[in-house]
Amino acid sequence: MEFNESDCTPEIYWSVTNVQTANTPVYTNLDSLRQPNAAVLKLEKEVLEPGDYIVCLAVKSKRSTFWDSDCIVIRIVLPELIAFIAGGEFRTIPYGGVAIMNASVSSDPAHNMSSVNVIPLEVTWAFVRYISGTSFDTLQTNTTQALPAGGTYHQIENGTDYLLNLNTSLFSNGDMALIMFKLKRGPRTSSAFQVIKMVTNAVPMALRYSPCNI
Repeated sequence: MEFNESDCTPEIYWSVTNVQTANTPVYTNLDSLRQPNAAVLKLEKEVLEPGDYIVCLAVKSKRSTFWDSDCIVIRIVLPELIAFIAGGEFRTIPYGGVAIMNASVSSDPAHNMSSVNVIPLEVTWAFVRYISGTSFDTLQTNTTQALPAGGTYHQIENGTDYLLNLNTSLFSNGDMALIMFKLKRGPRTSSAFQVIKMVTNAVPMALRYSPCNI
């Protein structure tokens, strides 16, 4: 078999259509995302707002007058919020001073999206205090995820404050507390937990990563 035409490269055409399905479906072609003659469709991060989209690929041979097409439906969802308290899950802190709980690395990975920033981030700190008789080892080996009985619950709502100052002198030496940090934006929430024990003359310890060249 012999072909007289040397260029067999097909024509390729990508298109993206937004689908609004609140009541009656509304289809909106996103002209800015049309990509002709590209074998791979690449959508940059945060280009598409959360929602449903129809992505279509149309291909036509130069010998044909007809287009072959295929489509898929994709759904863009927002990533989970990241809540994190520095210092690890279990800490022993000096009794009698001020301990700082730091959750400043918590964030919303989608913070660059304009539609997301319309809804403010909400921060809530809370802690459950336990008297010195509570076993620290019991909390460390607790696999049921249930809080030990006998705690006193306190909630502090600080708006957007990612630091919590805890005056340990208001408690007793040997007391423990389960610190809870919750990050919320609209229907999305994320929580982080940390257990602390207040001990006289405790030596503060932390793990730090130091890169080395081998």
